[in-house]
Amino acid sequence: MSPPIPPRVEPRWARRAPVVLVVALLPVLIWLGRDMTFYHDEYAFILQRDLSWDSLLTPHNEHLSTTLVLLYRVLVGTVGTGSYWPYLGVTFALHVVVALISYVVVRREAGTLWALGAMAVVLLLGSGGDDILWAFQSGTIGATAAGMAAVVVAPRRPAVAAILLTVALATSGVGLAFAAGTAVHLLLTRPRSLPWLLLPAVLYGIWLVLFGVRAIGPPHFVGLPEYVLTGLTASAAGAIGATSLVAGQVVLLALAFGFGWLRSVPPVVLSLLASGVAFFSVAGLARAGLGAEQATASRYVYVVAPTIVIAGAVLLARVRRPAGSVLGAVVLGSALVGNLFLLADTHDRFVTKIQCERALTPIERGSPGNPC
Repeated sequence: MSPPIPPRVEPRWARRAPVVLVVALLPVLIWLGRDMTFYHDEYAFILQRDLSWDSLLTPHNEHLSTTLVLLYRVLVGTVGTGSYWPYLGVTFALHVVVALISYVVVRREAGTLWALGAMAVVLLLGSGGDDILWAFQSGTIGATAAGMAAVVVAPRRPAVAAILLTVALATSGVGLAFAAGTAVHLLLTRPRSLPWLLLPAVLYGIWLVLFGVRAIGPPHFVGLPEYVLTGLTASAAGAIGATSLVAGQVVLLALAFGFGWLRSVPPVVLSLLASGVAFFSVAGLARAGLGAEQATASRYVYVVAPTIVIAGAVLLARVRRPAGSVLGAVVLGSALVGNLFLLADTHDRFVTKIQCERALTPIERGSPGNPC
């Protein structure tokens, strides 16, 4: 093992490399999105949600979804529902933001080449494909993007982090996980700035009391540890393009052993990983009663897998050359190929679900009893 790579001046090409990578890989997502269209929950937002306070603040599956309601109202009012591409385009744009945040973090901690590898994996994160190819998941992806950004900028811009967390919480309950991660980052680096987190906490608390509590059932503590561990393991497997929980266990053990050997985890990496633990803890309190397997859902893996990709890239960059470079290349190749296959599988599953819905009315498609 070697100490962290010291900062150095990057070549000019490095500034354009992330843009080139997006231009190179985005066509893959566009190709896989060609058969996508409105599905399930989207019909509820299109047909039943308006700009009234009740519609904006009523929970959707326990989530405050104000930002998502506004997004759908704007899109329906401007481009209509004749094409799915404007909706999916927003999802892709937010997904690119998540990938760029991953790039920024790894670049600071490990250098440009490692950052580009991590960004490529996140861009093609087929293990979280349900979020990427379904426009309705702009809520999850948007909250993940805003939440990750909050964790990263918190030490230098705590006020900006507070605003980002407010946006994340107004978009999805996913924001709660990154609020926890932001708190950890501030505790480690700038504890005097913690009061800034009162802004999102108080606003979310007011909503929770007035609107959210009626949609939230009793917490599930039985089975919670297993739920959290299963979710983290599935996300670790997803980071390398696998679905096997055994593969995820190997990844988690490698991260724990590697950073334990170094005896040093960059605060931003530790905080992002803490966000992952917090996410499955919060989700488990609501969903552990459904069984630990529910934590392996693709839409959940998407939230946590990027943090594990970041941690893995930073760790591999600290392995002595040439072993670190060779191991990194092998992991990168496997992760890209595996996730690409998972993306294709997600496309096929969604096509089947969309075909199933054709026999239903729009109201039936948006109802909780949708059999598809």
